[in-house]
Amino acid sequence: MIERIKTELAGALIALDYDGTLSPIVADPMQARPVDGVVETLTRLARRGAQVAVVTGRDARTVLELGGLHDVPGLLVSGLHGAESWRDGELTTRDEPPGLEVLRRLLPPMLPPDVWLEDKRLSLVVHVRRAADPLDALQRLTEVVPPLAAEHGIEAHPGKLVIELRIPDLSKATALDRLLTETTTAAFFAGDDLGDLPAVRAVQDWTARTGRPALTVAVGEVAELRDAADAALAEPAELAELLAELAR
Repeated sequence: MIERIKTELAGALIALDYDGTLSPIVADPMQARPVDGVVETLTRLARRGAQVAVVTGRDARTVLELGGLHDVPGLLVSGLHGAESWRDGELTTRDEPPGLEVLRRLLPPMLPPDVWLEDKRLSLVVHVRRAADPLDALQRLTEVVPPLAAEHGIEAHPGKLVIELRIPDLSKATALDRLLTETTTAAFFAGDDLGDLPAVRAVQDWTARTGRPALTVAVGEVAELRDAADAALAEPAELAELLAELAR
């Protein structure tokens, strides 16, 4: 399939998650940096006519700064699961629902030591990675956080040692449905977590509907994503190699 996408690279969509996909997962999310050489590869893909997009649960500006992605030609960043979009220096964004402000106040006193709340403006993420027993902390919080979020009109979504709270009816499929246009010649998507499943399905629905070549890739160990995607890789470094092959 890589060879078929290569032949259609001018006009292809290359859409990628950031954390765990372009960048390895790290203890401090603000230290997440792309795998060596992958930004240069994305630049080559863009110069060959591909639409390069980062589709992420983070806010767009943070990903741009952490990734050093400003110089990728024509780059589009869909942030916060499609709640915002950055292109050519312009950011469009959804309004903040009132329930998020309520949760900002209610959640911090409920969290045990070493569990922290990341504020992404249009979403909140409960991180348990630093807890003494992360899986136990996640299980306990899963019993109380999603019902509280639902009470205030916010959806809770599980991830790798996180619970993400975001605007209802948004997912990475929201972004992919906008990016896959009538003129898209081929599609490539890679992600690493449960939040990437809707994007995988959106790409697969698109290729089934159009007959155009597409490849979806799971990076890492999330079984549900590996089962759903067309291919699976162990780590971001392997994805970087696959992208480099696509760019050659």
